[in-house]
Amino acid sequence: MKNVKNKTMRALLLVLWMPTLVFAQEVVTVEQALIKCKKLYPNDFEAKKRLSCFDSINTPQEVLAEAANTQANSPEQDSSIKLTPASSPSIAIEKSSPKLSYLERKWRLTSQGDWNVSDFETYKSNYLLITKTNNTNDVPQTPTQLNSVDRNLDDKDLSFQISLKTEMMSNIPLIRDLPYVTSSRIWAAYTQQSNWQVFDSKASRPLRENNYEPEIMLSLGIDNEVNGDKKHYIPRMLNLGLVHQSNGRSNPTSRSWNRVYLEGGWELTDRVSLMVRPWWRISESNDDNPDIEKYLGYGDMSIRWEDEVRKNAATLTLRNNLRSDNKGYAQLDLQRQVFNNPYLKLHLMASTGYGASLLDYNHDQTILGIGISLGE
Repeated sequence: MKNVKNKTMRALLLVLWMPTLVFAQEVVTVEQALIKCKKLYPNDFEAKKRLSCFDSINTPQEVLAEAANTQANSPEQDSSIKLTPASSPSIAIEKSSPKLSYLERKWRLTSQGDWNVSDFETYKSNYLLITKTNNTNDVPQTPTQLNSVDRNLDDKDLSFQISLKTEMMSNIPLIRDLPYVTSSRIWAAYTQQSNWQVFDSKASRPLRENNYEPEIMLSLGIDNEVNGDKKHYIPRMLNLGLVHQSNGRSNPTSRSWNRVYLEGGWELTDRVSLMVRPWWRISESNDDNPDIEKYLGYGDMSIRWEDEVRKNAATLTLRNNLRSDNKGYAQLDLQRQVFNNPYLKLHLMASTGYGASLLDYNHDQTILGIGISLGE
């Protein structure tokens, strides 16, 4: 009888001590894990995720499995003591944190992560593509910038885009306390799109166009859960942005405009997200392209799909001027992870319509491209 009591006491102590057992790579106690959860989700509107984080604090599988094996090999053990192997990871919070959606990853819509102005991450696609158009814009002009110089362009380009953003401020006072706001951040971003006539050796391979696009935006994460269920009709995020775009050229091929936009992001499913962005143009005294809204419209939308393991993704971007003449633009981007590298993607692109670049805002063409891209 005494032997049975000793074994029972050892089993009970094992269960009590198990939350503080650690392994070689990551060492945290239960108290540290609880503090970590509170830091990850400090906002009241993230209470459900905080509780989920608390629930994810489990003992290591190996120790539980060993305890269960000990119980199985000890017939004298009290039958009221039941030990079962855990189905979740080690107690380390980094391994058991909830899986983030695309919008949560891209815009840091939770309180997870400490960033500053020296940290950069991808914003729009960063790609290097060989592209071919069916209709070169040899003589670009606008109502205020007449042009008669024929550029005699090659129909192939080496097109590349660099797009980065950095966090300027987070957890913004006053805004962070607004109802349903789960995160608040100010981002600064820069995008440069370039088209290089690298295959045109007769013309000394000139850069056909560069588009420069700095912007600043306020990004809010929105709680889209009702009674524990995600509601797809509630946006997961809202962005308020100011963006300038120009090609840095002199007349008659100078193009530029400034916009204010409001962007909403919805999680339609776990793998599909929708972004809708209406914009309002800021008028200019010297307008290089006064009819640009006639072609680029008053906003755009994009829908993105990714597979469960994030190896394949597809994004469809659409614009339309919403007028009777129906001038629009559509672009499809397909990405596939290569060489088992999550940051390197095979990239296929197809676009048709007006505004493939700023100089081509009033030029209709269809473009196909193939190459590589980095990031999401």
